Amino acid sequence: MTPMRTDIQALRGVAVLMVILYHVKIGSVEAGHLGVDVFFIISGYLITTLVASGIERHDFRLSEFYFRRAKRLLPAAYVTVLMTALFAPWFLNQQELQDFALQVVGAITFTANIVLWKQTGYFEGASDLKPLLHMWSLSLEEQYYMLLPAALLLCRRTLWLSAAVALLVISLGLCVLGMAFKPIATFYLLPTRAWELLIGSMGALLVAKPGAMDRIAGSVFVRVLFYPSILCLLLLAMFPVRGSHPGVAAFVICLATLFIILRRHMGLERAAITKVLARVGDISYSLYLVHWPIIALTKNAWAGTDPELPGHFRLGALVLSFATAYLLYRFVEDPIRRARFRFSPRLLLKTSLASALLMVLAPAAIYARSGTESVDYRVLRRVNFGFGEACEYGAVFSPKAACTSSDSPKVMVWGDSYAMHLVPGLLEQHETGGVVQATRSVCGPFLDLGPQRLINPETGPVYDRAWAERCIEFNRSVLEFIRQSKSIETVVLSSLLSQYVDELNWVHVMRSGEDFNVVKPSIKNSVEVLERTAHELRAAGKKVVLFAPPPSVGMDLSACQERRLSGRIALGAPAGCVISVDVYQGKRVSELALLDSLEKAAFPVIRLDPFLCNAESCQTLIDGTLVYRDMGHLSYEGSRLLAIRMNWAALIEQQAR
Repeated sequence: MTPMRTDIQALRGVAVLMVILYHVKIGSVEAGHLGVDVFFIISGYLITTLVASGIERHDFRLSEFYFRRAKRLLPAAYVTVLMTALFAPWFLNQQELQDFALQVVGAITFTANIVLWKQTGYFEGASDLKPLLHMWSLSLEEQYYMLLPAALLLCRRTLWLSAAVALLVISLGLCVLGMAFKPIATFYLLPTRAWELLIGSMGALLVAKPGAMDRIAGSVFVRVLFYPSILCLLLLAMFPVRGSHPGVAAFVICLATLFIILRRHMGLERAAITKVLARVGDISYSLYLVHWPIIALTKNAWAGTDPELPGHFRLGALVLSFATAYLLYRFVEDPIRRARFRFSPRLLLKTSLASALLMVLAPAAIYARSGTESVDYRVLRRVNFGFGEACEYGAVFSPKAACTSSDSPKVMVWGDSYAMHLVPGLLEQHETGGVVQATRSVCGPFLDLGPQRLINPETGPVYDRAWAERCIEFNRSVLEFIRQSKSIETVVLSSLLSQYVDELNWVHVMRSGEDFNVVKPSIKNSVEVLERTAHELRAAGKKVVLFAPPPSVGMDLSACQERRLSGRIALGAPAGCVISVDVYQGKRVSELALLDSLEKAAFPVIRLDPFLCNAESCQTLIDGTLVYRDMGHLSYEGSRLLAIRMNWAALIEQQAR
């Protein structure tokens, strides 16, 4: 057996600390998710070393390999899933519980990356509320472990390195292409992430021959890059690179990790800090397993107006993670890893039964909890697509029968998801004369202007330059349809507006003729673009009105109400889950300033604030109806209630011009 290397254990410690500090938002580890990429390199290197050396010695057995992997990984993972499932019904709302049941199945079957890929999107639950989100990386590694031994056994030994390099290039190419067209799938799936593990495998194969390790470790190339690699490991974690993940930063940190492993610096092995980090590395698997459920369950329970957990909760989650990880390592992971029991059909049967029991446990817990509840909040809080999901356009606009209530609609609803949520209310009012929907999430009705997010979340939707240009194309196609329509009389515009005034997280891609230029967001520019949009519409003989987004403060308002009404744990929730006007105005300064500027420029704006808010607070529950479905979107029932109570049809008729 290959002796354990202190420097690699220390790298594990660094990687898990990067991830945990990033997740609890303590310190300046703003790109700590790169710790997962470090783990991929380590895993690829160590597993390939283990398998390749066994094949070279002619004592490698697939059954023994898979048994040892299961013995090493399953017990601690199963205990983590079990404990999370027991706590979940008290911390998760109904929809989150339903998603959690599928996450359990994914975790047990090593398909969590696929399950979570399907649960990711603009309208899906926030990734930081999924207690088993972190299992995606473990599932991806396990899928790699399943394929690697067979690949090495089937391939001639002289071709191992060449095959690894070829597969690395193919996977990296798929990743680059995937980030342009399918970024979320690219993040989660093995074919587009295997290149990271393959870099580790390639490193292992490079040093597989006798004497190769010393020769490569002493080479000028590796020696020169050793200290810059350590610097990269630290700096890239603290200073995020703009763009999407995996990207340049992931590639660089993977190479840096490989160079550190290949150098095997004796001074680094003996350093006191290395030994301390290696102790953290010893419990890194248990620590990685337990930290995220603790953080995610706490975030689910948090219902404060600030979406970020307060410092004392984050610190508490960090301390609890280390304490729980030590117990899991001390009493589960390490004893079972050291135990001398061997593979047998009986043991396989027991493992299979335990797996099946765990997969049944989560749905059973959900059923037990839902059986005590008379209200189906999953229905009340369902995504408000307007007419339906088909009206969430992904390309240029082309009218669909499912997205209109009439063959000759008089009202066009145009904008992002904050236009979608108006449709159920407008459909309640036949005075509108029929409605047609032209909507694309995040893409507001700003002609020739597309928002681009500077740093995209590692698991969320990607709004890059290409997306911004497609948004511009979509809006142009909507305008062309409106120009050709003889029935449309009024165009109702709506948007969240935040992506058009947030200078910290967004830039604007503007089209001028055939050219695209990037500019900083500004209220002045956004007002000018909206006025230009209205001018184009009026030139086509249409009237225009803008619906402002509802009051919001960054908290999930419907989740807060569900927790309050169903008796779930709710930390920091304001009394009655109402919106404080002062907090709302403080958090939405730029959006409100944009609306004020539009009104000063005589742009017709319909605001929901006068109906929902008094001098102190804004309602989120009216006569038992959930007004919101999340942080800011109206629910189906909320949209209908407001349309009737406010008489949206009359307001549109009075104000549109």
